[in-house]
Amino acid sequence: MDTTNRRKFLINAGRAACGLALGGIAFRVVSSNLNEDTAGPLTRHAWQIDPLKCKACDKCKTMCVRTPSAVKAVNDQKKCSFCVVCYGHITNKHIASEKIMTEGKRVCPMDAVIRIDYSGRPDGYFIYEIDDDKCDGCGKCVEYCTKRGTKSMFLIIRPDLCLNCNSCNIAISCPEKAVDKVFIGSEDEFKGIWELEKDDPSIKNFNYSGRKEQG
Repeated sequence: MDTTNRRKFLINAGRAACGLALGGIAFRVVSSNLNEDTAGPLTRHAWQIDPLKCKACDKCKTMCVRTPSAVKAVNDQKKCSFCVVCYGHITNKHIASEKIMTEGKRVCPMDAVIRIDYSGRPDGYFIYEIDDDKCDGCGKCVEYCTKRGTKSMFLIIRPDLCLNCNSCNIAISCPEKAVDKVFIGSEDEFKGIWELEKDDPSIKNFNYSGRKEQG
């Protein structure tokens, strides 16, 4: 083997060795993160909607990469008035109370707003919730509740449904710039109950399964 060919051989061999080494490192890193016991910290940020900026347009429904959208409506029970007629539920507010469930014109095209009677009377006490399985993030209930109600309904991006894209399509297309990343921390920051015992003596008698120790 002449000098030139020998040099090329050594260079190619070196490159191959480096490639194998880097490939092995990459494989170990990826493999460790696929294992729950060895994975690093979970995502420290999540995409979320600012309810003070949101105008309840339909961008959350149409621009999310998921179908149905990861955006869902929720109703803050602390702000809700528990009315017989909910602006986020039906549009014909002058309808007779006993006809609301049968003839009420629904605000939500998916009929995702649930009306729960806690009094047993047509003019009693009602709680309004959102059926996540039906909600597609259109924001109609939020729009009507904001304009005419108590503003108890608003949109959120469900962290368990969001794919946490580096660049959120909803954030890019939102005309009000109401979508941004918010810090949510990491599970790795939790100290564990053995650390909390130092600050709170009352939990020293509990084991890690949550049951109180005997004796």
